[in-house]
Amino acid sequence: MADALFLDEASVRQLVTMEDALAAVEEVFGAQGRGGVYNVPRVRAPVKGGTLRITAAVLSYRGYYGVKVSSTAVFHSNAGRMFCLYREETGELCAIVQVFAMGALRTGAASGIATQYLANADAAVLGVLGSGRQARTQVDAICAVRPIREIRVWSPRQASREAFCDDVKNINKIKCLKADTPEAAVRGVDVLITATTATEPVVQGAWLKPGVHINAIGANFEHRRELDSATVAAAKFIATDDTEQVRYESTDLAVPVAEGKLSWDQVHSLGDVVAGKLKGRQSHRDVTLFKSLGVAIEDVALAARAYEIALKLGIGLTLPDLTR
Repeated sequence: MADALFLDEASVRQLVTMEDALAAVEEVFGAQGRGGVYNVPRVRAPVKGGTLRITAAVLSYRGYYGVKVSSTAVFHSNAGRMFCLYREETGELCAIVQVFAMGALRTGAASGIATQYLANADAAVLGVLGSGRQARTQVDAICAVRPIREIRVWSPRQASREAFCDDVKNINKIKCLKADTPEAAVRGVDVLITATTATEPVVQGAWLKPGVHINAIGANFEHRRELDSATVAAAKFIATDDTEQVRYESTDLAVPVAEGKLSWDQVHSLGDVVAGKLKGRQSHRDVTLFKSLGVAIEDVALAARAYEIALKLGIGLTLPDLTR
């Protein structure tokens, strides 16, 4: 029996690269399409000062399951966000993982895999709405799977988008332009990332270039919305990371459904695409959309990879033996 480990933020960053995250997420989506995983849709409950959120998943093909507990009452603190990884066969605790770094990595990687399977192969211009932690790993993932040569970024605060562009230029070595409006960041791009906290749409369908692929990641709560109904209606193929959870977490899709512009049977599992059961893009001019929720199968996949690497390298704090 291996030691149980505590992996803090710094350890996760040391152990799991974006390349690792992309491989782990592609693998878990493929398993999802073949029926090798079980995702428990997110549960929310009110707590003093915020919301308690619980997610869980079983990855039988990897022999692990995991549970994440987080609270918006301490949103900017890892103290309220922990992930527990367990071995399926024995039920033993393998690791407790701080989730800020892992959460951004897995969400970025999910969009990266969606882009790999749904975007045009020659996609070169990337638009980004939002300039926070999630937007940063989104850029890393998209640049890893497509030949991006130009990035256009908008966020509400000028100082934030300037800092974001400087970061992209220094680290990714890619041309980055600061957009003054959401429209300027959307028009003409081949891949679009929406990573905002918007409660009203920041993307309009009239702005979309034919053939664009959209990764909508910011609105995974009923009071948030990034896409207008025309944007969703323009999409020839829509994928998500959980077709059950999306029905109550995605206002981006629920509003067009209520308006009769979309039906839920038009929203497909990205896992079915990765597993080869469905073909997403049919032509170069198709608009495709990945509605990301950030689900527990992704957390378990990355936590398992981090844990196994940590054991090999001797990284992490060994926890007391809880079997006594």
